[in-house]
Amino acid sequence: MLAEEVKPQLIEELTHALHKKKRSQPEVDFILKAFEFAYQKHLNQVRRSGDPYITHPVAVAKTLIELNCDKEAICGCLLHDVIEDTRASVDDLKELFGTTVAEIVDGVTKLNKLNFKSTEDAQANNFRKMLLAIAKDVRVVLVKLADRLHNMQTLHFLRPDKQQRIASETIDVFAPLANRFGLRNIQMELEDLCLKFLHPKAYSLIKDLVKSKKLDREAQIQKLKVVIKQILDNNGIEADIQGRAKHFYSIYIKLCQKGTDLNSNDEVVEIPIYDLLGIRILVSNVKDCYAALGVIHETFRPMPGRFKDYVALPKSNLYQSLHTTVIIPWDQKPLEVQIRSYQMHDVAENGIAAHWNYKDEEGVSQANPKEAEELKWLKQLVSWHTDVSEAKEYFSGVKNDVLGQEVYILTPKGDVIVLPVDSTPIDFAYKIHTRIGDTCTGAIVNEKMVSINYKLQNGDMVEIITNKNGHPNLSWLNFIKTHQAKYRIKSWYKKQNKDRHNTLGEQLFTEHFGKAEAEKILKSEELLKIAHKLNYKNIEDLLSAIGSGDQSITQIETKLQSKKLETVDHQIEKFKTRKAPAQGEGADIPELDGLLYTIAKCCMPIPGETVIGTISKGKGITIHRADCYNVKQAEQERVMHINWTNREVRTYPARLNIEVVDRIGVVKDILTLIADEGINIKDFKVTERPTTTTALLKVTIDVNGQEHLRKLSQKIYNISDVLQVERS
Repeated sequence: MLAEEVKPQLIEELTHALHKKKRSQPEVDFILKAFEFAYQKHLNQVRRSGDPYITHPVAVAKTLIELNCDKEAICGCLLHDVIEDTRASVDDLKELFGTTVAEIVDGVTKLNKLNFKSTEDAQANNFRKMLLAIAKDVRVVLVKLADRLHNMQTLHFLRPDKQQRIASETIDVFAPLANRFGLRNIQMELEDLCLKFLHPKAYSLIKDLVKSKKLDREAQIQKLKVVIKQILDNNGIEADIQGRAKHFYSIYIKLCQKGTDLNSNDEVVEIPIYDLLGIRILVSNVKDCYAALGVIHETFRPMPGRFKDYVALPKSNLYQSLHTTVIIPWDQKPLEVQIRSYQMHDVAENGIAAHWNYKDEEGVSQANPKEAEELKWLKQLVSWHTDVSEAKEYFSGVKNDVLGQEVYILTPKGDVIVLPVDSTPIDFAYKIHTRIGDTCTGAIVNEKMVSINYKLQNGDMVEIITNKNGHPNLSWLNFIKTHQAKYRIKSWYKKQNKDRHNTLGEQLFTEHFGKAEAEKILKSEELLKIAHKLNYKNIEDLLSAIGSGDQSITQIETKLQSKKLETVDHQIEKFKTRKAPAQGEGADIPELDGLLYTIAKCCMPIPGETVIGTISKGKGITIHRADCYNVKQAEQERVMHINWTNREVRTYPARLNIEVVDRIGVVKDILTLIADEGINIKDFKVTERPTTTTALLKVTIDVNGQEHLRKLSQKIYNISDVLQVERS
């Protein structure tokens, strides 16, 4: 199906969804303007399913329309891939749709154009950028989650290895992220889809068993609704009683916790009916929540240790509800009951992000005071970005401290502190303040002395004992839970050994670059800028990080090389440019029609790239890429700027460096893909790296321009075990 054929239908779907939510006509017009822009940019692109690409951003936008998000967020959905997959820029979006929309799109755009050491590095850097964008504007997470949801819904069109990778990333990161923002429905669908691809047998088994028990479950739920409604009416409590459907993933987790092996072929798993039952009671206010709880506990026998009060102690995503488990009297089976107000239910269903209040003026977004207070954890993201230079370390810390399961701890003043499960008093102390953590010598929990490795429980009241002469102990690293505490302890010890680390770092730096070159680099402005980008205050701190083993010299060397390439562009601007006279339209390079010129073999430029001509006697003009080393050696008077766009259907040689995991079959996969694309391979070499498990492939191919090469590079990068694709 062509994009032109589906366009009227997509416009109708968008318009209908917006009118259903009573959106104003100016909003509808603004959103349809974004649709038209995305449609034109994605016009010739298709998804793996064969559908026109524009169907994807429309599906993502419809998810946020259902959540009643503002027009900027919805436009962000429609435009979320145009920077990454087309020639549109952030500036283009700012000009047409405003700064807010442009920043939302930029926040969800992957960093594919950067050269990372591995796919793990790329994932960590992408995630870091996304979370920092979320901290700036929470709408970024809405677009990202809606995007991931539709990608999961269409995951069956990808190869099995990609299905596994994307599903694993989703269950580890994006489903917990949806939970963090209270987007319960998105979280549940993501988890069920992950189960389908990660554990297909368990998914099918649960699906069939749930279906087989549907009539029994519905009959039991109906009976319970009548009984509970009657007892609440008798006590003067107006309430709506709902059956609560459990999603497949929650059933899977519960059965796994009970030791049931859903992947075994030895026996047919049976799911007890009570594991599928759940009741939700909706009342008018908080007072009625507790009144209803009292009636339920008087009528049904509560199970000890199964009551949770998320009304008095809301979750960090603002979720509020009373949870209890009681015994059904007529069959002695447990029943899970949730009690909440209608307002609490609205937040639980749609999430805090859908209730964010935006200021339209000047594109500034702002939460109301209560929501801003409850989302303090977002500030941690900015704090960690400042403190932690390594993206993978940052990624690990966020997954553990922010996206994991939580316990709610009380200070002596009654303030609630949220920590990961299994946190200790040391974690609590560092969460309050670094100085309190550094000087912690003991803890009192619920008015009793406990050991500092005690695992805190929900509702514990904690008081930290400090000593001004105290200091952290490295043994704490063996039992503390939070990344924040671990980082602060390590920082304290690094600070004590800073002089030694600084000396060692300078020594390692000199050994790596050589004495003369090292002295030159250490005094350079470029190294200071690199230090700042790596979150170090100065070069001394950078050297200390090298000496302590926290910073790789190789990474610094890579950035210095990158700086040299940037300098080439600045030098080119200073060159005295000479325009070649255009004498016709028939040449490969129209500007040089009638002149003698050759394509440089050293850098193999292709149409679409920034190119520079160097003039030499007897040889005419030699065309180089702008970042070619030989351009820097040319005299200014012999350099000219050239605009090279391909106007003929012909090909040009281009070299690629491809870093791969050194496994059997990876070369075949790459060569097969290139052949399937109908591209001629001029040269191919494999350079093994004996000290690692990777190999470097050097391939020279024929392409018709920069865009052709970019698309091929992306397809090669998508092959399993391809770590990096670079222009040589």
